[in-house]
Amino acid sequence: MRVNNIDLDAILQAKRKAEGEGGIRVEKHLTGEFRFEGSPMFVGEIKSEHSTFIVTADEPKLLGGQGIHVSPLSYVLFGVMSCYASTLAIQCALDGVTLSKLKVTGHLYYDVGPVVVESDAPIIKKLVLEVDADKDIREQIRKAERKCPALYAIRNPIEVETRQAQ
Repeated sequence: MRVNNIDLDAILQAKRKAEGEGGIRVEKHLTGEFRFEGSPMFVGEIKSEHSTFIVTADEPKLLGGQGIHVSPLSYVLFGVMSCYASTLAIQCALDGVTLSKLKVTGHLYYDVGPVVVESDAPIIKKLVLEVDADKDIREQIRKAERKCPALYAIRNPIEVETRQAQ
């Protein structure tokens, strides 16, 4: 059964698996390449369960790019918004709330100064997500805010390792 374009049967099956196994471990691996001439500056391949997509990015002119393709932070914002919208749709479906409208507008406030000068000032200042829906879903918004993997990654320090490949 699909509710809010969510396969509720798959969600309930995942829920049973997570309860029985103490979680569902997943890994994501991507590779991209920086280009030294022209635009796009960065090209990568992203795979879904059924398709492969080529994605591209440029830095804005302010950071020395050509600004033709979207910026990496646009992808970050889009990823957060899409993850949050899906998580919210899942919470609504689990709570029996059927929606006919769910729109998310994201606002990312940041300072690129620390990218080009030595500074300990935070680069990302604030993220705001505005939800427009045809029902009162304030309770589900609170649940999705806690359960969205992208928001979790932003709010909680995660281990980051950078290294040169051998």
